[in-house]
Amino acid sequence: MYRQRSEPGHLSSAFLKLPDTLLLVFDREGRLRLVSDAWEEALGFSLAELRQQSFFDLLFEGDRDDCVRRLSGMGPGQLTLRFASRCCRKGGGYLGVVWNLTYDVDEALFYASAHETAVHLSSEEAHLPDVFVDGLTGLPNRSLFLDRLEHTLHRAERRPDTRFAVLHCGIDRFKVINHSLGHRMGDLLLMSVANLIRNTIRPTDMVARLAGDEFGILLEDIRDVSSTLHVVHRIQNKLQLPFTLNGHEVFATVSFGIVASSPEYRQADVMLRDANLAMVGAKEQGGGAYMVFNKDMHDQAVRRLELEMDLRHALERGEFEAYYQPIVDLRQGSLAGFEALVRWNHPVRGLVSPLEFVPVAEETGLIVPLGRWMLYEACRQLQIWRTRLPGAERLSVSVNLSSKQIMHVQLLGHVQEALARSGLPPTALKLEITESALMQDADRAIALLEALKAQGIRILLDDFGTGYSSLSYLHRLPIDTLKVDRSFVRHLHERETDRHFVETIVHLAQRLRQEVVCEGVERPEQAAILKAMGVGYTQGFLYSRPVAAHEAQMLILTGLEPGGA
Repeated sequence: MYRQRSEPGHLSSAFLKLPDTLLLVFDREGRLRLVSDAWEEALGFSLAELRQQSFFDLLFEGDRDDCVRRLSGMGPGQLTLRFASRCCRKGGGYLGVVWNLTYDVDEALFYASAHETAVHLSSEEAHLPDVFVDGLTGLPNRSLFLDRLEHTLHRAERRPDTRFAVLHCGIDRFKVINHSLGHRMGDLLLMSVANLIRNTIRPTDMVARLAGDEFGILLEDIRDVSSTLHVVHRIQNKLQLPFTLNGHEVFATVSFGIVASSPEYRQADVMLRDANLAMVGAKEQGGGAYMVFNKDMHDQAVRRLELEMDLRHALERGEFEAYYQPIVDLRQGSLAGFEALVRWNHPVRGLVSPLEFVPVAEETGLIVPLGRWMLYEACRQLQIWRTRLPGAERLSVSVNLSSKQIMHVQLLGHVQEALARSGLPPTALKLEITESALMQDADRAIALLEALKAQGIRILLDDFGTGYSSLSYLHRLPIDTLKVDRSFVRHLHERETDRHFVETIVHLAQRLRQEVVCEGVERPEQAAILKAMGVGYTQGFLYSRPVAAHEAQMLILTGLEPGGA
């Protein structure tokens, strides 16, 4: 495959194993000692013509001085170098390449591998380094990474036995470092991680900064997927030691998404997209993990995108519906009100579970207009019942508020608008919040809740006991009612520890002069235990599942019969 003037030393055997790759070996004066066949096709010169030139003759004259300067700095203190330049084509024009150079001190030889870029610049155009190199880390950028990957895919089409892999990796919880230590420290961490990865992979592989805290790694000529895991483990082992950044010790973990080459991949951006999907999955495992891409991930991402697109039109098309689950007064054994829950009647998929679409609405911000609609719909429906049905005038309705709604500047106005348009008195409306929603900005949330409570609206703390800051904030929150999560009620009748836990909450609420609602009641013995404890209210399948408005109206008229669900 190679034509040699003389044997360049023991490292040449490593180059002989790399097919269809642009490789050179030359000395300090630029005399070529080894030239790979691939240069003949790339530049149009015959191998005989190439052997008559020096390394510097191959370069566009406008890039030579910069190249000489860079090479003069290489020696025992700098053994590797990466830079871009232009090479002259025989028929005219220029070929843009990115060089990876290694200097052999004992042989006094430069070992150079190069890969083409898709951009072929003229002599008047800008230098490649400014186009393809990330300014902060000095790594190739996303454009150059995709370009190199495109060439690798073309090579794999010519040689089906070629195996390679793409790794998409991101620093876990990078925003926390930026927010707590400042952006300068974040930049230092990015540079440190970039250098760590660069020094861990082979010189013939490629690492690039894709965006923000994310990097791409292209591993070429690998045996199989297990080779990528060796690289991941080497990087993760090095990350066990902290980085020292301006006197601070900073620990970092990195999550990896891995895609192995296959005949199905024909486009670089598709391969990188799938690696990114796998990385997101690895991050969801808690960080410091890796995940190998499979087709289910792509199918899931497509379904989520379709769901998001449908969700954006669902509100204007009137596809949402409010369902109502009864809340029972244990002391009176009667209906006290309802919790309003949103349901989505998809025109094709039917009833979509809130567990599926509510997280998407949260992430996209669609939860704010959806929550506004839900507020008005619940108030409107309850007011109709209160004015038309006997005995319904004492009923209340509970509506859940998401974290994005609580942080929205117009929430107070939305609540006031819903009450004014429906005619429902504020005392009949209850708003349910979770601890996690409060913790994003506790002081602001508390001020908002106090303003809502001042108007007569009652506040419920939902899923009490499942968060981390319950007791530390409980005495500060303007709360009327604690809702005990169903996970503590499910085994209440058979686990003494669960009974003790609920009993403790009841005693705490009594001291704070707050009511208690227990969710997830499914058995009569659970209701009996809770009533004996002094719990005021319950809800669950023992009484009814969430039902449409017309079914809820029948429950108001006929009354509840435990076990009727």
